[in-house]
Amino acid sequence: MDLAAELQKGVWLHQQGQLADAAEIYKKVLDADPDNVDALNLLSVVFYEAGQNELAITLAKQATTVQPDFFVPYVSLGNALQAEGHIEAAVESFERAVSLNPDTPEVFNNLASAYNDLGRYEEAVEACGKALEANGEFPEALNNLGNALSELGRVEEAEDAYRKALSLKPDYAEAEYNLGGSLVKLGRLDEAIDSYQTALGQSPADPKIHFNLANTLLAAGRLEESVDAYERVLALLPDNLDALNNMGSAYQGLGRHAEAQDRFRKALEVDPESAELHWNLALAYLQDGRFEDGWQHYEWRWRHQGLGLRLRDFEEPEWDGGDLDGKTLLLHAEQGLGDTLQFARYVPLLAEKGARVVVECQKPLNRLMTSLEGAAEVVTYGDPLPSIDCHLPMMSLPLKFGTTLETIPAAVPYLSVPEGVADNKAVSGVDGLKVGIAWSGSPTHKNDHNRSCDLDLFKPLFDVPKVTFFSLQVGGRVDQLAALDTPVPVIDLGKDFKDFADTAAAVRDLDLVITVDTALAHMAGAMNKRTWVMLPYAPSYLWMWQREDSPWYPHVHLFRQHEWGDWVHVFERAASALSIFVEDQLD
Repeated sequence: MDLAAELQKGVWLHQQGQLADAAEIYKKVLDADPDNVDALNLLSVVFYEAGQNELAITLAKQATTVQPDFFVPYVSLGNALQAEGHIEAAVESFERAVSLNPDTPEVFNNLASAYNDLGRYEEAVEACGKALEANGEFPEALNNLGNALSELGRVEEAEDAYRKALSLKPDYAEAEYNLGGSLVKLGRLDEAIDSYQTALGQSPADPKIHFNLANTLLAAGRLEESVDAYERVLALLPDNLDALNNMGSAYQGLGRHAEAQDRFRKALEVDPESAELHWNLALAYLQDGRFEDGWQHYEWRWRHQGLGLRLRDFEEPEWDGGDLDGKTLLLHAEQGLGDTLQFARYVPLLAEKGARVVVECQKPLNRLMTSLEGAAEVVTYGDPLPSIDCHLPMMSLPLKFGTTLETIPAAVPYLSVPEGVADNKAVSGVDGLKVGIAWSGSPTHKNDHNRSCDLDLFKPLFDVPKVTFFSLQVGGRVDQLAALDTPVPVIDLGKDFKDFADTAAAVRDLDLVITVDTALAHMAGAMNKRTWVMLPYAPSYLWMWQREDSPWYPHVHLFRQHEWGDWVHVFERAASALSIFVEDQLD
């Protein structure tokens, strides 16, 4: 038998994609020559391409044993090891290959890919550099370089690498997909969507491209399109939890609550122990007014790692809803300032049950909370605690009280200016109608990009005559005040606030507070101050859906976006309402 000729025939069949026929020839050669390194290597490649990686690994190892100084079997071995998830071993094999033949760019590219899999991104960049030194027009190496640079936070450089790869190989779906990911990181969502759609034109059955397109459409507020994209993911992967979960979020943003809840429930059928799914279902129920179901699922928050909440460990038991007469209950804040302000309303109810209620809150709220009816003692988180009989996280109160939409404890005011806090002379000394404003919440809040806005959007309000405007803004985008160009000045009060007690002193003498969704909105509502809250299209569950009032605060009015991101019409409506309010107050 002419073994060389047989191998040539096998290689030709292999190149035509006839793997089974090629394998038969390679096996025939090995029957005649069991140590034929080329046949061992080529048969290993056939098994690798057929997805039979363990067989591929065995044959490649045999080839390296037969000829330890031949670099090609190490490449085959590395590929099969990487495909099987043995990444460290794959790196060793690729490193051995490049040590034997440092002039082959393909091997450096494979090594870079394995480095990326291990998170060794600096080494991946170096390996890609060596591949590109040998071949500057190597799109796969440019793609791997982009992946490493993106993970290192060098996203603009990653974008350049992907674009260079695509200039060399325009139909390179993987590079187009990765370019989309880098554009998402750069906040250029519309461009990312275009890249994902281009990648799908080249690889229409790839679920990860459909999934990331759907996620980006969701982030861009293109909710109907995102729903369609998630449907395409689920057509390929019917039980994909992430697609079901995110699709539920898209439906929730559209106000299609029944469909949102259905998707979350379907996902829970697949993974009933997913805390994230229980949490999302809780929010969907609560925003829809289904409080009985919502508060039950809300208790899963402690197991949802993405929320970053920590269940406190006390020697004393958690209050089980039983008798509190003569007992000291520690009620501890757990989430944001606004949450603490909103759910402090339950303290008088606890006191009515005979409890001595100790409220533990965030430092900025301490002085204000001393005005809370029923609070026997107020301590700041982190300070020593008094002796207690039981405790409760504040956001578990609605469940303990069985709160429904109809039984929300909405009696206000339950907060006021504490004793000893002086009037704000800048407000009390001004005649006429006085309106306080705030345009930004905490920049670290995960939804801040939706709920906060630029101060310039308030300009239609500033055109309403006979009103003095006061800024209650602290932190956030307070610097926008200095650059504001308005026909009337906005008096900056926030610069002098030490805490929320000072804010309350200013709010007490205002006629109206106009704010985005911040802790200020909850404080003003709790003080029974007339308050207008400017809301994004998909607001916090606490503001529910499509209502202009709040069942939590009788004197709060809600101005909602009617289209995603459209603040302009929100403030135009608010300006018209303010004109009417001024006329009514001055009549």
